[in-house]
Formats: sequence, structure tokens, C-alpha cells
Amino acid sequence: MMKRLILLFAVFLLSGCAYSFVGQNNAAVGGIKAIYVENIENLTTQPNLQTYFKGDIINTLKLDSRLSVVDKQLADGFLKVKIINYSVNPVSFSQSGFASRYRCSIVAVFSLFDKDGKPVIDEKQIEESEDFDAKDQVLATEKAKNKISKDVLKSLALKLRDALFVNF
Repeated sequence: MMKRLILLFAVFLLSGCAYSFVGQNNAAVGGIKAIYVENIENLTTQPNLQTYFKGDIINTLKLDSRLSVVDKQLADGFLKVKIINYSVNPVSFSQSGFASRYRCSIVAVFSLFDKDGKPVIDEKQIEESEDFDAKDQVLATEKAKNKISKDVLKSLALKLRDALFVNF
């Protein structure tokens, strides 16, 4: 009885060594392992989004061991991103009729190309939004909006990273 139990435990232990999550590829879609992030195009009127977003994308990808961010000449894939929409709109109002809560939304489109310039992912749209409370002072609301915009860009970078590993 004890030998059977040890054998069963050994089989269970050894079979666990091959366990992996479904969809956990060692490379991005198209077998890309080394990626270059092109300069981001900002088609909105909100300044500097492209600068923050590119940094967030690079930092997010560098934290993922399945992919390395490299110089253009070493890349086997190229990521091109456009920020196509930025909005901050009120979503709730106080009893006096003033906006008390806003939603910051950012929409981007990205494409992934292999080293020969063939699209692996073509014009995939991603979107992220986050709500924030309005403050009494205009300056405080402006600061909150800027912080939320950066938070939304970080979340958007995570969505983009995840989309690089999903075969859709």
C-alpha cells in the first residue's frame, strides 16, 4: 500500500514538471522574440502622450521575459503604434449641476511587423479608461487629469503587451 502511494505521488510530481499555462508562448505572435518599438504617432491634441506611452510600452515589455526590446538592427519584429483618441468627459454630476467625476479614455492602434516588413498583427485597436473625481479647484482637477492620463497609458501598455502574445 505504501509503495503504491509513493509511486502515485512520484507520477503526480513528475507530471507536474511539464505543466504550463495555455497561451503562455515563449515568443510573441509570429515567433517574434526581439522587438523594436518605433516612435509613437500622436493623432490627438493632447501633448506628450506619445512620449509617456512609448516609455510605458518599453518598460512593460522589458519586464516580460518572453520578449526583449532591442535596437532596430537587432529586431526580428517592429511595433508601430498610433494614439488615435484622447478624451476626458464628465460621467457624474453634483446636485448643483457641476461635474463631480470624469472619465479619461485613450484609444490606440498598433501593428506588429516581422523583420521583412510583413504584418503579423495589422491595425489592432486597444482602449483603456479610468475615472477620477473632480476637485473644487481647476488646477487640482488639471493635475488629477494628467496623473490619470499617465495611469491610463500604463494600463494600455499592459493591454498591448498581452495582445502581442494572443493569437487572434
